[in-house]
Amino acid sequence: MQCSVHPNLIKIANTLLRNRKHPSSLSPLVLMTDPDSALDPLDISNKLPKGSAIIYRHFGAVDKLIKAKTLRHATRERGQQFLIGNDPELAIEVEADGVHFRRDEALVAPTVWRKHHPEWLITMAGIKGNYVEYTAPLDCLDGLFISSVFKSKSPSSGTPMGLKKFNTLCQKLDVAVFALGGVNSETVKTLDNSYAAGLSGIREIIDLESDK
Repeated sequence: MQCSVHPNLIKIANTLLRNRKHPSSLSPLVLMTDPDSALDPLDISNKLPKGSAIIYRHFGAVDKLIKAKTLRHATRERGQQFLIGNDPELAIEVEADGVHFRRDEALVAPTVWRKHHPEWLITMAGIKGNYVEYTAPLDCLDGLFISSVFKSKSPSSGTPMGLKKFNTLCQKLDVAVFALGGVNSETVKTLDNSYAAGLSGIREIIDLESDK
């Protein structure tokens, strides 16, 4: 099936992968599922290129197991990484590649689950606002997702920090940092020479208009 990710996103993601300052096994192109989207889970995988990653965020949905199993099967078939949002138990049940945890400056859950599953891909949402001194080492993470870098349509995105502040955070934080929030085919061009380890998004990553 035809990929519905703009070439700019794929090109810059590959550039960021080559230029990483911190080691990480996580794909440089990550899509987070949107619980408000009508897009079928199988279509999500079909629209992404091989080697990309999907983070399934279920937010307690009653059909989370069915959707997680569907995505696990699809991502295996397409050579994609698959993480579960903040639900290690579900990740174990569907044999996901890892877990994306909610914000926590003490990194309690990521640290605990890294010990239990050293083979997992473990990521976390970054603390929003001014720079926060994390009270635990960030080396248990494969990626820290900082947002919102650019202006985003998401109601929870808040005021965008801009590229300058984002780069400053990347340099201060001893971990692979992924740009999140407002990353699309145009804004991604400014990330080309940034300190990001990769890029991520929700609606902006996939072109929902391409199949209409």
